[in-house]
Amino acid sequence: MRFSIPTAKTKVLIQGITHSSAAIHMEKALVHDTEIVGGVSHEKGLKEFLSVPVFQTVRTAVRKTKPDMCVVFSSPVRVYEDVAEVAAAKVPLIIVTTERVPIQEALRIRQLGEKYRVSILGPASPGILVPNACVAGTMPAHLFKTGVVGIVARSSSLSYEAVQQLSAVGLGVSACVALGTSSILGCGFVRPVKALLNDPNTKAILIIGEVEGSFEMRLAEFYGRQKRKKPLFVYIAGKTLPRPAIVEMLGTHFSNPADWIRWKHQALRKAGAQIIREPDLVGTVVSDYFAGEKK
Repeated sequence: MRFSIPTAKTKVLIQGITHSSAAIHMEKALVHDTEIVGGVSHEKGLKEFLSVPVFQTVRTAVRKTKPDMCVVFSSPVRVYEDVAEVAAAKVPLIIVTTERVPIQEALRIRQLGEKYRVSILGPASPGILVPNACVAGTMPAHLFKTGVVGIVARSSSLSYEAVQQLSAVGLGVSACVALGTSSILGCGFVRPVKALLNDPNTKAILIIGEVEGSFEMRLAEFYGRQKRKKPLFVYIAGKTLPRPAIVEMLGTHFSNPADWIRWKHQALRKAGAQIIREPDLVGTVVSDYFAGEKK
């Protein structure tokens, strides 16, 4: 399954273009020169929205615009149907912004990616942002400054904190990929990290993980096998979560969150990653590494 870091030439399609959230974020994306080639709406007679051509079906939109990715703005009630329509049209990358998607539906959405061999970010993904090139989703573009660190994150709020820290130390961001905050996600860390390893503008990679799930362990296995590596920094959130919250989150027996994070740290460190233990140290740790490289 192909996963590419967007450029200024990346063609973006909007599924649910007249959704209230879509209108707000699409207007911001257009201001930042994102190449939005079309939108999909089931409203009859609508031909254009914010100067973007509108189509009644994804199939027609894909045939006429040939998009590289699609951002889906939809309600939890019909998000599966909307994503299924895009996946069946074989759009390579689908960003699902919808929050509060039931676990059963999130699992079905992930299965769509496997069935049609497309990459899916989300549910509850803020999308992808490449400064001065492409804003696809709901990220606050005004926080981002062009730079050299690629970010792949589970938590959107922590990724924005990292963005501000990296900007403050003069490193900036080459790209930011948000996997989503749902318990069941369409894509883990491996595909975005592989794309960042091949991205000429990315000199280092920052991972913001979480205590739940096995995405970080799979990343450790992948990164450890790579012969040509870029510096990989990892912060994993969740060590202070109370045990009942973790049990409810995972739906399974769980010991101490700190134990799970320690196991992930061990695997990632063995693979060659540098661990960041506190979120307020992201900028310092990454900038210290680059300062050491210059000596």
